[in-house]
Amino acid sequence: MSNKINLAQLVIVLGIAAVLQLALIGADCQQTPIKVAKAFASAYYYLDADMQDYLCAGLTEEGQVVGDYLLRKQDEASQRGLSTNYLRHKFLEMDVSVIASDKNAMKVHLSGSTRVCINPAFMLVGKLFHLGKDYPVDETLELVKENGQWRVCGQPLGLRPQA
Repeated sequence: MSNKINLAQLVIVLGIAAVLQLALIGADCQQTPIKVAKAFASAYYYLDADMQDYLCAGLTEEGQVVGDYLLRKQDEASQRGLSTNYLRHKFLEMDVSVIASDKNAMKVHLSGSTRVCINPAFMLVGKLFHLGKDYPVDETLELVKENGQWRVCGQPLGLRPQA
């Protein structure tokens, strides 16, 4: 009799844990301005074309802002005789704080430090043995709510159309 009770209790606990896990996953998927700012900055410094997904319509309508930026970085790397991977940076630490907020607009301050990330394993080894250097980041991003989604606008991190 006690085995049946213990088994029933275990099934109930597992069921509650599964429902709670699904609820927490759903809550984590909510888009917030802080998450958008972090994701955009990470993609920008890592030279990832996915940064386009976080830009507002005004920047994406002006042409290939992201494509032009990545092409400039590719040219810079080739002029230095390097692969584009040598210009990628990954955040070691990132702090995002809200400066001003409104219902549909927000300014956030992004600070932290990056490190060159040719390969993530190289970056970790460099950090462990104090090789290479950290590059400080101190920027302000403007975010606007478009169609229910937060987007980065203005001239984020110096990203602007090529004249």
